[in-house]
Amino acid sequence: MWNGELDVRLFYWIFEGWRADWLTPIMVLFSDALKTLLGRFGAALLWGYLLWRGGKARAFALWLIPVLAATNETCDLLKGWVGRERPCVALPIEALTGTLTSGSFPSAHAANMSALVGVAAAVWGCRAVLYLFWLPLMVGLSRIYVGVHYPSDVAVGWLLGGLYGWGSVRLAQWIWGRKRH
Repeated sequence: MWNGELDVRLFYWIFEGWRADWLTPIMVLFSDALKTLLGRFGAALLWGYLLWRGGKARAFALWLIPVLAATNETCDLLKGWVGRERPCVALPIEALTGTLTSGSFPSAHAANMSALVGVAAAVWGCRAVLYLFWLPLMVGLSRIYVGVHYPSDVAVGWLLGGLYGWGSVRLAQWIWGRKRH
């Protein structure tokens, strides 16, 4: 079921069919930017700036920490429970960023970026999705492109992250709203 023919065909279409010298460094950047010291430092600076700005920017920054932690932990639990091998392990390919042996399903990268957009939508409104949709899209596609996830891993990650991001904030707002009355 998990390694359905369509999933594998879509994987190869992106992994091999999209391969281009100009696109590879872009996809590797989107896939692994936060694994680098510079990427983490940049993200920490941005987070600090959002805190400093105050208002909705501060609310967004403060919501990110628990939502991303919950999203990431859920993905890790599901990876262990499902036990699906990554394409760079299960298929005769070599991942562009090195072989990973942890579980494949769902993609935590895709889920975390969708959670970020979900939090933004809950804090600033749905218009935020129009400005930020490219982030989970590019990160998710990059994870397929570099050979470490199947398309269904990414699609479920997008769904899970979006639900966690938007749903967590909206649920908390609803609970707090009920306590005030």
